[in-house]
Amino acid sequence: MDCAGFDPDGKVFDNPKELWKSVEGDKEKSWYAPAVEYWDKQPASYDGVLAGQGHLNADDIADSRKFMRKVFRGQLQEAESCGRELVAADCGAGVGRVSEQLLLHHCAQVDLIEPSKHLLDTAQRNLTSSGPKPFPAGHRAVHFFNTGLQGWSPEHQRYDLIWMQWALLYLTDDDLLALLERSKAGLKPGGLVVIKENICDQGFIVDPEDSSVTRSDAYMLDLLKRAGYTLLGSALQRNFPKGLFKVRMYAARPREQVSE
Repeated sequence: MDCAGFDPDGKVFDNPKELWKSVEGDKEKSWYAPAVEYWDKQPASYDGVLAGQGHLNADDIADSRKFMRKVFRGQLQEAESCGRELVAADCGAGVGRVSEQLLLHHCAQVDLIEPSKHLLDTAQRNLTSSGPKPFPAGHRAVHFFNTGLQGWSPEHQRYDLIWMQWALLYLTDDDLLALLERSKAGLKPGGLVVIKENICDQGFIVDPEDSSVTRSDAYMLDLLKRAGYTLLGSALQRNFPKGLFKVRMYAARPREQVSE
């Protein structure tokens, strides 16, 4: 993808390669560790993982559920009518907000992947406690992986759905492409990857505070194409306040599955 970007201090990058060259070497130390340190300092709550705007949770989940029912309709119908037990991965799970409010309502098993241990510990306590849950009885969070997505390798053909929300902005392009490649092996036949991510109007914007990069819609589509995925659907999040980045959802399937 040949596009320019910048950071809040006014530093301009002529293209993504220039950005990623600046973090070459020990990426874990120069790029990934600062992101984990940032989230380790945030409150382990819905408000904390939503950057102080926990009130956005309801609108976020509502639009995610609408999109999920559209792109994942066949699998959801099988689960509802035939008792098919769906399995999902929640990538960048934080305190388990998306698992608790969305995925576990439709999937019998969910695995959570999160690099911040204090956020993941909260998710595990919330989702495995003996108290009442908002999702159906028998649905459960199974595995809690304390790792960054750059180091996560999904179990072979375990997942019907791999949900990546506000997580890929923390990956370099190379690690994002590698994750999408590994995810192909982790999907069951007919499985989907859903990405929900901040987007900018063009190019990319780097935020050194949490070591993230917001990509444009064109940039995201280019990465999906390069990773060998076919786009099945896309939609903008509604009802978020002006002044925030737009948020877009993408549903994609490995190209070889689509052509079979």
